[in-house]
Amino acid sequence: MKNFKILSKIALAIFIALFSLSLESCIHDNFEEPPTIDITEGTTLTLDQIYQIYNDSVLAKGKQYYKFVDDYSVCAVVTMDDKSGNIYKSAYVQDVSRGINLHLMSSGGLYVGDSIRIKLKGLVLSEYAGMMQIDSVKVVDNIVKLATLKNIQPETVTIDQILTGQFLAKLVKIENVQFIESDLNTKFADGENLITLNKTLEDEQGRTIVVRTSGYASFAKMDIPSGRGDLIAIVGKYNDTWQLLLRSIYEVNFTKRRFGDFDIIFSEDFAGITNGTEVNLAGWYNIAKVGSLKWMGFNNTQGAEYVKIDGNSTAAETYLILPEQQLNNNKMSFRTRAGNLIGAKLELVISNDFDGSNIETATWTKIPASFATAPTSGFGSWLESGEIDLSSYSGNYYLAFRYVAETGQKAIFMIDDIIIYTNE
Repeated sequence: MKNFKILSKIALAIFIALFSLSLESCIHDNFEEPPTIDITEGTTLTLDQIYQIYNDSVLAKGKQYYKFVDDYSVCAVVTMDDKSGNIYKSAYVQDVSRGINLHLMSSGGLYVGDSIRIKLKGLVLSEYAGMMQIDSVKVVDNIVKLATLKNIQPETVTIDQILTGQFLAKLVKIENVQFIESDLNTKFADGENLITLNKTLEDEQGRTIVVRTSGYASFAKMDIPSGRGDLIAIVGKYNDTWQLLLRSIYEVNFTKRRFGDFDIIFSEDFAGITNGTEVNLAGWYNIAKVGSLKWMGFNNTQGAEYVKIDGNSTAAETYLILPEQQLNNNKMSFRTRAGNLIGAKLELVISNDFDGSNIETATWTKIPASFATAPTSGFGSWLESGEIDLSSYSGNYYLAFRYVAETGQKAIFMIDDIIIYTNE
């Protein structure tokens, strides 16, 4: 019995020693790289050449698809994967020329930023509802990853440019857009019933494009943002409908106010102004630098209320100066009308060194703006100035309307509905 116990202890010691050696042999300071898949490179094509193959071998010959039989390959970078759930068994890739959809045989394996080489032999090139795709791709058999984190930067485009078709399947950024009013207070998709939904994006000119979101997307249940801004997406197409596919909710940056939604920091519609007297409103200045012409009030007691200047063919330079404004990324608008216009000019100017009296020495900078015109005899129509950008001016400034005429020049100019505002 004693010998048995001794032998048992010896056996246990040997086992522990052997196990330790075995364990130690499994531990390495560096992880081993997985075996490299050998995919024949063959002739390397660009995506532009692949599109040309489709045109020549499918469209021109009335076929449905093209199957690669030669050792061709194409190098590209993954711009959208299926990790968010907004696409399934699919990925988008692009090179310097084009973008295209990869229809995968199984989900996963490709990630945004992967630089890859795709072996094309045996794969099918086809068009599905207007979207070009390489079909039946097996990540293990058809793809070699050349590098990771090689993210492509989106191209900044307009909705009009997308509709030309030149950005199909490419990563783009659209600026200064918002979702239409009827889409507000809704979700991107039906995440409860897993139903894909379309929402409509619009720009300031009213042009629209669809944002399509799968009910399986990680952001399907999120609210449509109510503001305006920019977003990054892949350009897709379904039959005649152009659409955008979001990669992530974090690429929707709508932090600005909606079109037409603004804070007014100054306004003047000259309501109640005294007819036929020099403009003398609180904080305003009505100064003739050349000549004696002044801005006058007009009020017909029937709703027509504005200020005007009536040139008389003498040399003149007269300023109608608004109260001092503290500007910070602002915009401006007003209305003007003109009559009997012979050479005289109306300008919008700005100064940060006018002190209320030094009109002779103050520095005034002209701001581009639209003013009404008129025939030499008679009157033109009221003209909206549109949005005047004051964003390059920050701090305390005086804005003024300057009437300028040389001897022999004249005009009647009218001004109304002045607004300074912000809509950021």
